Amino acid sequence: MQDAMKNMMTDMWKGMDSMKGFDFTKNLDFMKDFNASKIGLQILDFQKSTFNNTYNTLVKIQEQSEKITDSLLKDNSAIPAEGRKIVDEWKLVFKKGQNELKKSIDESFNKAESFFVESSQPAKAAK
Repeated sequence: MQDAMKNMMTDMWKGMDSMKGFDFTKNLDFMKDFNASKIGLQILDFQKSTFNNTYNTLVKIQEQSEKITDSLLKDNSAIPAEGRKIVDEWKLVFKKGQNELKKSIDESFNKAESFFVESSQPAKAAK
Protein backbone atom coordinates (compact mmCIF):
# COMPACT_ATOMS: atom_id res chain seq x y z
CA MET A 1 0.00 0.00 0.00
CA GLN A 2 2.84 2.37 0.89
CA ASP A 3 4.60 1.60 -2.37
CA ALA A 4 1.45 2.40 -4.34
CA MET A 5 1.11 5.75 -2.54
CA LYS A 6 4.80 6.49 -3.09
CA ASN A 7 4.51 5.73 -6.82
CA MET A 8 1.38 7.86 -7.11
CA MET A 9 3.09 10.81 -5.42
CA THR A 10 6.18 10.41 -7.61
CA ASP A 11 4.02 10.45 -10.74
CA MET A 12 2.19 13.52 -9.50
CA TRP A 13 5.43 15.42 -8.89
CA LYS A 14 6.73 14.44 -12.33
CA GLY A 15 3.56 15.84 -13.83
CA MET A 16 4.06 19.07 -11.91
CA ASP A 17 7.66 19.35 -13.09
CA SER A 18 6.49 19.23 -16.69
CA MET A 19 4.19 22.19 -15.99
CA LYS A 20 7.04 24.51 -14.92
CA GLY A 21 7.58 25.94 -18.39
CA PHE A 22 3.88 26.34 -19.10
CA ASP A 23 2.69 29.96 -19.16
CA PHE A 24 -0.93 30.10 -18.04
CA THR A 25 -1.33 33.77 -18.93
CA LYS A 26 -0.63 33.08 -22.61
CA ASN A 27 -3.57 30.71 -22.76
CA LEU A 28 -5.89 33.08 -20.91
CA ASP A 29 -5.67 36.00 -23.36
CA PHE A 30 -9.37 35.61 -24.08
CA MET A 31 -9.99 36.67 -20.48
CA LYS A 32 -8.68 40.20 -21.03
CA ASP A 33 -12.07 41.34 -22.36
CA PHE A 34 -14.01 39.34 -19.81
CA ASN A 35 -16.72 41.43 -18.18
CA ALA A 36 -18.72 39.47 -15.62
CA SER A 37 -21.25 42.26 -15.19
CA LYS A 38 -21.97 42.41 -18.91
CA ILE A 39 -22.41 38.65 -19.07
CA GLY A 40 -24.59 38.75 -15.95
CA LEU A 41 -26.80 41.41 -17.53
CA GLN A 42 -27.14 39.34 -20.70
CA ILE A 43 -28.12 36.25 -18.72
CA LEU A 44 -30.55 38.30 -16.65
CA ASP A 45 -32.06 39.80 -19.80
CA PHE A 46 -32.56 36.29 -21.21
CA GLN A 47 -34.23 35.12 -17.99
CA LYS A 48 -36.42 38.23 -17.90
CA SER A 49 -37.51 37.68 -21.50
CA THR A 50 -38.21 34.01 -20.82
CA PHE A 51 -40.28 34.86 -17.75
CA ASN A 52 -42.26 37.56 -19.58
CA ASN A 53 -43.04 35.25 -22.50
CA THR A 54 -44.12 32.45 -20.18
CA TYR A 55 -46.17 34.81 -18.02
CA ASN A 56 -47.93 36.33 -21.04
CA THR A 57 -48.74 32.88 -22.38
CA LEU A 58 -50.21 31.80 -19.04
CA VAL A 59 -52.26 35.01 -18.84
CA LYS A 60 -53.70 34.30 -22.30
CA ILE A 61 -54.58 30.75 -21.25
CA GLN A 62 -56.24 32.13 -18.12
CA GLU A 63 -58.23 34.64 -20.18
CA GLN A 64 -59.46 31.87 -22.45
CA SER A 65 -60.43 29.80 -19.41
CA GLU A 66 -62.38 32.78 -18.05
CA LYS A 67 -64.22 33.19 -21.35
CA ILE A 68 -65.19 29.53 -21.36
CA THR A 69 -66.30 29.72 -17.72
CA ASP A 70 -68.32 32.88 -18.39
CA SER A 71 -70.09 31.33 -21.37
CA LEU A 72 -70.93 28.21 -19.35
CA LEU A 73 -72.24 30.22 -16.40
CA LYS A 74 -74.16 32.74 -18.46
CA ASP A 75 -76.41 30.24 -20.15
CA ASN A 76 -76.71 27.72 -17.32
CA SER A 77 -79.82 28.22 -15.24
CA ALA A 78 -78.81 25.41 -12.87
CA ILE A 79 -76.12 27.58 -11.29
CA PRO A 80 -77.52 30.06 -8.76
CA ALA A 81 -76.58 33.75 -8.69
CA GLU A 82 -74.48 33.21 -5.56
CA GLY A 83 -72.40 30.65 -7.45
CA ARG A 84 -71.80 33.09 -10.28
CA LYS A 85 -70.88 35.78 -7.77
CA ILE A 86 -68.32 33.46 -6.14
CA VAL A 87 -66.75 32.67 -9.51
CA ASP A 88 -66.57 36.40 -10.36
CA GLU A 89 -64.90 37.16 -7.03
CA TRP A 90 -62.52 34.27 -7.55
CA LYS A 91 -61.52 35.68 -10.96
CA LEU A 92 -60.81 39.09 -9.39
CA VAL A 93 -58.68 37.55 -6.65
CA PHE A 94 -56.82 35.49 -9.22
CA LYS A 95 -56.10 38.53 -11.42
CA LYS A 96 -54.93 40.49 -8.38
CA GLY A 97 -52.58 37.64 -7.49
CA GLN A 98 -51.27 37.54 -11.07
CA ASN A 99 -50.58 41.27 -11.01
CA GLU A 100 -48.85 41.10 -7.62
CA LEU A 101 -46.69 38.19 -8.78
CA LYS A 102 -45.70 40.04 -11.95
CA LYS A 103 -44.91 43.20 -9.99
CA SER A 104 -42.80 41.26 -7.46
CA ILE A 105 -40.84 39.43 -10.16
CA ASP A 106 -40.25 42.67 -12.10
CA GLU A 107 -38.96 44.36 -8.93
CA SER A 108 -36.61 41.43 -8.33
CA PHE A 109 -35.29 41.64 -11.89
CA ASN A 110 -34.75 45.39 -11.46
CA LYS A 111 -32.82 44.83 -8.21
CA ALA A 112 -30.64 42.18 -9.84
CA GLU A 113 -30.06 44.43 -12.84
CA SER A 114 -29.03 47.35 -10.63
CA PHE A 115 -26.58 45.02 -8.84
CA PHE A 116 -24.86 44.14 -12.12
CA VAL A 117 -24.86 47.78 -13.29
CA GLU A 118 -23.35 48.97 -10.00
CA SER A 119 -20.73 46.22 -10.00
CA SER A 120 -19.66 47.13 -13.54
CA GLN A 121 -18.83 50.69 -12.54
CA PRO A 122 -15.36 51.34 -11.15
CA ALA A 123 -15.13 51.53 -7.39
CA LYS A 124 -15.16 55.02 -5.93
CA ALA A 125 -12.15 56.04 -3.90
CA ALA A 126 -12.74 56.21 -0.16
CA LYS A 127 -12.67 59.74 1.24
